[in-house]
Amino acid sequence: MRQEETLKKIYEYLSVRALNGAILRMENYLAMNPHQINSDRLFAIKTDYQVMKDYWRKSFKDPQLSEQYDKLLRRMYVLYANVYTNARVLHSPFLSSLFMRAHLSPRDWSVQVLREQLESFVSDVAMLELEPPHTSQGRRKELYRNHYQLMGDIFAHILTSDLWTEGQGEAMEQLLLSPTVDSIDQQIIVSATTLAAMNCFDMVKFRTLMNVYQQSSDEYVRQRALVGWVLSIDDELHVQLYPEMQELVNKALENPDCCKELAELQKQIFYCMSAEQDRDTIQNEIMPDLIKNQSNIGRDGILEQDEEAILNDILHPDADEKNLEKMENSFRRMIDMQKQGSDVYFGGFSQMKRFSFFNEIVNWFTPYYIDHPGVAFARERFADVKFLKGILDYGPFCNSDKYSFLLAFDSVLNQIPENVREMLNRGEAMMVQKVDKDEMESPAYIRRIYLQDLFRFFRLFPQRGDFRNFFTYEMSECLFFHYRLFFFTKLQDQFYDIICFLIKRNRHQDARKVLECYEDEKYYNYDFYMLSAYLRHGKELDYRRALELNPDSEQAMWGLAREVFGKEKYDEALDLYDKLLAINPDKKLYLLNKSVCLTNLRRYDEAEQILFRLNYEDSDNLNVARVLAWALTCDGKYEQAGRLYDQLMAVDVPASGDLLNYGFYLWFNDRIDEAASCFRSYGKDVYDLIKKEVYLLDKNGIVDEEIKMMFDLIGV
Repeated sequence: MRQEETLKKIYEYLSVRALNGAILRMENYLAMNPHQINSDRLFAIKTDYQVMKDYWRKSFKDPQLSEQYDKLLRRMYVLYANVYTNARVLHSPFLSSLFMRAHLSPRDWSVQVLREQLESFVSDVAMLELEPPHTSQGRRKELYRNHYQLMGDIFAHILTSDLWTEGQGEAMEQLLLSPTVDSIDQQIIVSATTLAAMNCFDMVKFRTLMNVYQQSSDEYVRQRALVGWVLSIDDELHVQLYPEMQELVNKALENPDCCKELAELQKQIFYCMSAEQDRDTIQNEIMPDLIKNQSNIGRDGILEQDEEAILNDILHPDADEKNLEKMENSFRRMIDMQKQGSDVYFGGFSQMKRFSFFNEIVNWFTPYYIDHPGVAFARERFADVKFLKGILDYGPFCNSDKYSFLLAFDSVLNQIPENVREMLNRGEAMMVQKVDKDEMESPAYIRRIYLQDLFRFFRLFPQRGDFRNFFTYEMSECLFFHYRLFFFTKLQDQFYDIICFLIKRNRHQDARKVLECYEDEKYYNYDFYMLSAYLRHGKELDYRRALELNPDSEQAMWGLAREVFGKEKYDEALDLYDKLLAINPDKKLYLLNKSVCLTNLRRYDEAEQILFRLNYEDSDNLNVARVLAWALTCDGKYEQAGRLYDQLMAVDVPASGDLLNYGFYLWFNDRIDEAASCFRSYGKDVYDLIKKEVYLLDKNGIVDEEIKMMFDLIGV
């Protein structure tokens, strides 16, 4: 625990550019955890820094002082990052096993050699087409088995190795952009790079992912790279150590499509976050209707009915049609949820991640392909099952769910009745939804599927605790639109859309964080001030500024009226409600609030004129009744007020405000004990509220001594 705190302190020193503090802390850490190579690197950094200080003390003005200090800081960060990665590996049995797998392997880990091996695999697969079937089948299995082992080793190596050098980054970038390397392999490497950079920022990995995103012609690789560079951002280090991150991001955001995709990505992440809530909605609201209204379909597609169902058809001939319509609506609701971005299948497939297949970390990030050694049996066993082919080729499932489905299908195949198996073989079983080919190839769909794979990994992988989890509301981890990296960028054009999206999902704190990221005053328009009034304090000023920009805005006018009323500026509130009524003369809410303003301004006759009309039009409206009752009480018209209070007190649980006002009414009518009982029921705040009505008390001849005795009688 002490070692973790030391490493955390080193990072804190680096994040404020305090090189000497980081050096001293690293010396303490290496004293407790000796490592000769790291100690030599630290000594070199310390020596160079000491030389810099010596020259400075001798009054030498080095024009490159700042640049040299930056280089030392970066060298120190690289040392820290490598030490931190080694510490993570050392303290995690799972990461240690990955480290041992990669570093005990006799493989040459130079990127050039890896690229040659990956390209050789593509060539070997192509050559299989020239071999006769009786020899190519066994050769294919062996080829894919060996390649799967290679990809697992590469994944483990990237996760547990040091930060990349510039040369490694350039070579890896070329590998990921090469058309001679299989797309699946490139996608797996991008995911491994993402996972490594998420847990320890690496500028070279970030730049590699950014360049792959901008240059790749493979949309599957490109979308993984987009998710990768976003999730790997360290918003502290970009300011203090790596300002070139800002240049890379600014260049990327010059493309309007990048801004659009980032906005889509942010929304899709929040859709993933609501998977558990969507699961509950499906289980509790949608599935009961589907199960209740499903019919028994026989082999020939004929409805099989029992005697009770036949009798029900006679008594209720339209019941089947209504039930079918209800079932279709339930299906449609679930499909609509999915089209909006909801992860509707997480609940079901989360139970299918216990197969040994998912013990291998690389399998969580591997695109579905039928030759995967973990499911290679399917090529022969299920070649003729059209239903399964339809599910896997056109079903709206992420890659890990497809593997789950295939494994689960294999485990229950022998238990499926013969007639159902025949239907499956013919492809007659109904699918929930078939995704159009164009949609499946769209960037948004590809990205959504990948995010669902990531979400399952961070929710269900047994060793997920060894990795930083981006999919959590804690500390707004899942929100990246508030990063300082995006301040003063063109991404601000998307802020309004994201803020509205977050508000609709009741993520008001996150919406407020994004709102506070507006830096350019050109965005301070009417919509900005209305959002600001909704999300932040200082609402009155925001509504006033909104009205300056749009004087006829009913919404801004109403908001300002509420604010000034709450601050007891009744004259201004009254003027605003008059303007609102000029826009919407018959709106009951405005009329009611205007009458409250008139009552508080002691213009009782005008208030009563409005309230009597409203009460006549809707005598059961308790809001009208309580305002009118209080206006009549203030005006001394107790008989009329009494009838209204009888109505208000007749409910099972009278409103607390009605109890308070009724207490005053009773007091003014010399019903002291009853008044005290009402005040007592209101609660302890009643004292201040009674004192506040000094004008009414004085008007009714109640002196200070009587007020004190009433307080004694209340005795709260």
